[in-house]
Amino acid sequence: MGTKDKLSYERLISRVEYYKEKALDLEKKLVFAEETIERLENETNKDNFLQQIEEKEKELQNLRTHVEELTKKLNRLEEHEMEKRIQGYEELLKSIQDEINDKDQQIDLYQQRIKSMEKRININRTSEPVFEEFPQEDSKSEPMKKLGLNCMSYFDYSVIYTKDKNGFVRGSFYLENIGTETLENPYICFRFQPAETCALKGKIVSLITSPSQDEMLQSIWMFMDNEWAEKAKERGEMWICPLRETKFNSGDKLSLDDFQIPFKSSIDKNITVEAFVYFNKQNYRAKAVNHIAINF
Repeated sequence: MGTKDKLSYERLISRVEYYKEKALDLEKKLVFAEETIERLENETNKDNFLQQIEEKEKELQNLRTHVEELTKKLNRLEEHEMEKRIQGYEELLKSIQDEINDKDQQIDLYQQRIKSMEKRININRTSEPVFEEFPQEDSKSEPMKKLGLNCMSYFDYSVIYTKDKNGFVRGSFYLENIGTETLENPYICFRFQPAETCALKGKIVSLITSPSQDEMLQSIWMFMDNEWAEKAKERGEMWICPLRETKFNSGDKLSLDDFQIPFKSSIDKNITVEAFVYFNKQNYRAKAVNHIAINF
């Protein structure tokens, strides 16, 4: 091999070595570039992953909030349903209690009517009490006072006239036990003069007319609806007695409140109403300390 060929071969080898080194260097750069690309891709994926995690966490928080709201709504619905049930039970109990109260009132009314009917029977069996004129301090009343029986009764009234000189009396009648013994079941006689003026209205029931439950509950007095009471009315006497068993001790008071007595001037120029109180069981009687006087 000549010198020229030898140089060409060496240059060729040198160039081959150069290209090998160059290729190796490029290969290193390529590997570095690939690693860089992979790293960048990983970082990019990591950022996306973190973003996805944040989004999922937000979504999870929203779901938790929604679940809490639904739970609260469910609790409110359960509470509302429970309140409705409780209210329903309370209304049912109130309805039952009202029915029980109505039945109790009806029972009480029937018991009062039974007692009143028994009283009417006793009245029918009792001889007619008749009051004669006697002074307040009559000697006949003294023995009763000594036994501790003493009742003071009186009218408190006003007379109201209309334009045609008719009108009515409005007032109350009071009984006061000023003795030492207990008084029982007073019978009151209102005596009208003239007899044609005999009329009395107020909170007084008549068992003949079958009074309502309210009338029975609101009333204290009843008319004595028997044969001799009707005859007494013809001569100007109106008799009433307690609707229920009545006792009042020493110092106690009893009253007939807000009665009305209508009158007409065409009947008579002077009208008087006296009152007498009779305690049948104790055989004691007393005249009211005053009377009603109407003058035209």
